[in-house]
Amino acid sequence: MLNTMRNDLKMSSAISSAERRTSTRYPFTGTVEAFEPTSQTKIQGRTADLSEGGCYVDTMSPFPAQTRVRIRITREKRSFESQATVVYSVAGMGMGLRFETTEPQQLIALRKWLGELSGELSADSEIDKQNGPAASVTGNSVVLRELITELMHKGILDDEVGRGMFQHLDSVN
Repeated sequence: MLNTMRNDLKMSSAISSAERRTSTRYPFTGTVEAFEPTSQTKIQGRTADLSEGGCYVDTMSPFPAQTRVRIRITREKRSFESQATVVYSVAGMGMGLRFETTEPQQLIALRKWLGELSGELSADSEIDKQNGPAASVTGNSVVLRELITELMHKGILDDEVGRGMFQHLDSVN
């Protein structure tokens, strides 16, 4: 009975959290560095999704909820930086971040990624034409990363196997 009540509370919390989201979320894989200035602690992880309001970071050692951090997300030689607050944290799994203070040029970079993810912007199609087949391999890599992340997030793919696949993709590209 107690476990059922706990599960109901978790589900209720997840639903109310989802109801508070105001931005569309997109599957997105990028490397993350999060820095907490008071303790000088830095953690690394990977994004699982991204929106204009925040992101989810897969990491074994997430910061506690309400921690303020400086975050840098990097993907394919492009990066985005912002102040953020940890909205929720699950030990051994990851944390949800809400972007707080973002410089205008950083907001432009974030919106470009989101435009590409939503299909509203092309991902530098002129550059892709100049790079030829190498560009399509990079595009396929992005799709594979998103698929692996989604399978891990849903528990279909074991985390260790998924990390091995990410390492293999990194060595190929």
